[in-house]
Amino acid sequence: MDAFTLKIPNHKFVFITIILSITLISVSTIPLSAQERVDIDTLWYRYHNPEQDHYPDLLPEDCYMELYLENGILKKGYFWGTSDEFEQAREGYECGYFVMPMTDIKQDKDSISFRLDIVKTSSGEKVNTFVKAPIDRHIRSWQEATSRYQTWEPFTDRMEDEIQMSISFAQWLENDVVRYGMSPMKDSITVKNLTCPYNDKNGRVFVLLKGKIPLSS
Repeated sequence: MDAFTLKIPNHKFVFITIILSITLISVSTIPLSAQERVDIDTLWYRYHNPEQDHYPDLLPEDCYMELYLENGILKKGYFWGTSDEFEQAREGYECGYFVMPMTDIKQDKDSISFRLDIVKTSSGEKVNTFVKAPIDRHIRSWQEATSRYQTWEPFTDRMEDEIQMSISFAQWLENDVVRYGMSPMKDSITVKNLTCPYNDKNGRVFVLLKGKIPLSS
């Protein structure tokens, strides 16, 4: 009978193989978010005019912003507001309401600017995307808004074609260094309408909404 020889592998080789196997398993189980971390925040801000509290029978004219941030950079956003943003003045009639995406977003170290655009036809005519009541904040398109609400009739061609707005950040201190940037830590930001002097003034303070946010009706 032939002799049977058992070959024992080199202990150093076995040790290296085990270590490599454990390393490969560990790397494969690391989630992508840990390998390439992307901090994503969705922030809700609201502006409320306290003067309206004296007229409870009137429809609220609050403005809202929804901001989608990646690593502190605004990637996209939506604005819920009133027709006053696009008009120089309003007398004798109620405002209209809109929801529009932010376009032409530009972000600096201490501010963000964006544009809101009136919808136009291919021939350049303005489309009435305003409605007669505040729009639920789960609605993010004028098509859905106008299908659910009555159209706002005072709409005319005198409306501004577009408005330019800016968001200014309050300063906050960390290790005695003044820093700027969008952060969920900020409870309020100042928003200006740079196009319409009627609404510009010193800007309006939008307050960060926290926790569960009920949809407006």
